[in-house]
Amino acid sequence: MKEVITLNKAEFLEILRDYLKKDLSENEVNDILRDYEEYFVDGLIEGKNDMEIISALGSPKSISRDIISQIKDNDGVSTSTKDSIEDKIQKGKIKVKEQYKKSKDYISEKLTPDLEGKGNGFSSGFIKIVLTILTILIIIPAFSFAMAILGVGIALVGTLIGFLVSVPFIISIIWSVPQLASLLIFASIGFIGGQILAWQIYILIIKLAKSLVQNYINWIKTRNIYINASKKQDELKKGIFDEEGDDIDE
Repeated sequence: MKEVITLNKAEFLEILRDYLKKDLSENEVNDILRDYEEYFVDGLIEGKNDMEIISALGSPKSISRDIISQIKDNDGVSTSTKDSIEDKIQKGKIKVKEQYKKSKDYISEKLTPDLEGKGNGFSSGFIKIVLTILTILIIIPAFSFAMAILGVGIALVGTLIGFLVSVPFIISIIWSVPQLASLLIFASIGFIGGQILAWQIYILIIKLAKSLVQNYINWIKTRNIYINASKKQDELKKGIFDEEGDDIDE
């Protein structure tokens, strides 16, 4: 008998993310999750709940295994029972992240069109305006930050070039004044160590900034999925009302 795990959409997507990120890049994971987000949106429009949609999709473990297998052309074999146990373990891990995600989820909920008619979100038009304003407000400091990072990078390159240019001069001083040899050697080693540390921090900051930008873009794309779904839902409702109106006229 197949064991059923109770998951909601958020838990399903987070568990799927955790499985996928072990073998795929962040961009690949985000693209895949957006596709599955659309499955939920389409199912919601059709009147299905999370459990019905998840039941049709299958276990996150099985899905991730199939996706990774297709990408890497490497078949994997695992029983549904094992998948079920691993899904439960992953579900436990997700619970730890819930506190951190509360504020993010609240904002996402408010800036997501309400497809279920519960009155939780704003209208699609208002959300588009908010997202546009938010993006404009972010662009200005983001551009300033990018320019600052560029300036720091140029400064680091400049100091490195300056050091390399001064190496012959340092060597000549060491030969001319042996008493300063130890001081200059230790100073050079200290400078090189400082450069290595500075470059590591610089690269780390760039990676972090890149990750933040990618996450924001992915968040915007996800909001657009719901905005487009809301428009589709409105068009369907309008079509139904028009048909009912035609029937009344007849």
